Amino acid sequence: MTSVSKRLVVTNHSNHDLMWLKYLEDYGFTKENIFIYERSPTIPQEVYDLGKVFPSPNVGSNIYDYGRYITENYDNLADINILIKGNITWRTYTTRERFLYALKANWFVPIGLDVVGNGDSNFYEPWGEGFYVNDDYHLEKVERHLGDNKDLKVYPKIKNFKDFLEDLFIIKRIPEYIAFCPGANFTVPKQNILKYSINFYKKMMLYTDYAPNPPEAHYFEPN
Repeated sequence: MTSVSKRLVVTNHSNHDLMWLKYLEDYGFTKENIFIYERSPTIPQEVYDLGKVFPSPNVGSNIYDYGRYITENYDNLADINILIKGNITWRTYTTRERFLYALKANWFVPIGLDVVGNGDSNFYEPWGEGFYVNDDYHLEKVERHLGDNKDLKVYPKIKNFKDFLEDLFIIKRIPEYIAFCPGANFTVPKQNILKYSINFYKKMMLYTDYAPNPPEAHYFEPN
């Protein structure tokens, strides 16, 4: 089992620029607390210079790699786990202010576009777990955004986001509002992860292990 530090960045790489990881040194991160799940056929040497590298199959987008990290380190997780897509800086997922805030947070933080501290949409206070309601996060709107999809691995058992939630969590009562974080980038304390069994995260990997960017991967963006 891999030994991890108290605060860890978990990311992935597939032929995109990871040089942004070098700047994390200014915030106390070293190669020892940066895990890179590498999908490229040939791993560039510079990737090894940025963190601990784990060859990984090119399936499931970043969700499969999150599942790998959690299942392989379930009994030895970092206290704070910063789960980030490798290409986050090249997409409109977040802002610099929000990103730096998430690097230092000791509580659950979706790394999205919300302005830090203004109480909008899914900004999480350190003493609470609820988010301020925003109509964009109504279940019906989230479902319409994700859409029905006949290309899901487990279709026709699961054909939409509501079916997915019911199957993943084995529940019938879905919350009316669900926050949405494009790219599924989060700061997550260990205790949040351990609310679910290791089999939950194995199931997460099984949903996404059949294509580089399967539709199910996007179903994990709500939080």
